[in-house]
Amino acid sequence: MLHLPSYEPVVWVSPQPGHIFIDIGAHVGWYTLRAARAVGPTGLVIALEPDPVNRHQLEKNLSLNQVRNCEVVPLAAWSRPGRVRWRPGQEPVWHKIDEQEGPEVIEAARVDDLVAQWNLEHVDWIKMDIEGGEVEALKGAVATLEQFRPALFIEVHETLGQLKELLAELGYSIVQASFDEILDKHGWILARPHTGSN
Repeated sequence: MLHLPSYEPVVWVSPQPGHIFIDIGAHVGWYTLRAARAVGPTGLVIALEPDPVNRHQLEKNLSLNQVRNCEVVPLAAWSRPGRVRWRPGQEPVWHKIDEQEGPEVIEAARVDDLVAQWNLEHVDWIKMDIEGGEVEALKGAVATLEQFRPALFIEVHETLGQLKELLAELGYSIVQASFDEILDKHGWILARPHTGSN
């Protein structure tokens, strides 16, 4: 994790004091911790991490760093709420929803439902790293994107075409993109609402 800044374009993620930052696929908290410091006591970080081992380490890291402005949610983000099939990866960062052949079952939620449940007055950033589930998770966040127009930092796993299509429908443009393999295989995008879109 110490090498993350040289691997991912973390400088694209720039929450400000008072922002609300949703970290989907928080893992052990690298972005969560950074965002919590950036948004400060007037801001809030909501960290979704369904894997219990990752979540335990995330909560431990938050405690060690005395983070008080973060809520950890033990759910996956998806296009519908309820139980979904889950495939643990060989590495903790590779766990993912696999609706066809996942050998385990976990609970998922729509971002829109969580935003309504928390009665959030704004959402400024959504970061997403969920191993190929990014399109389905975004489908569960359409109302949030339409109402609050947050910046989106998404790790892409062979989903670039679908993401472009969905983002365009929602009035978003990809303003930064970086790939470490052939285009669409694996990389990162930063998307923001079109200038002047509501």
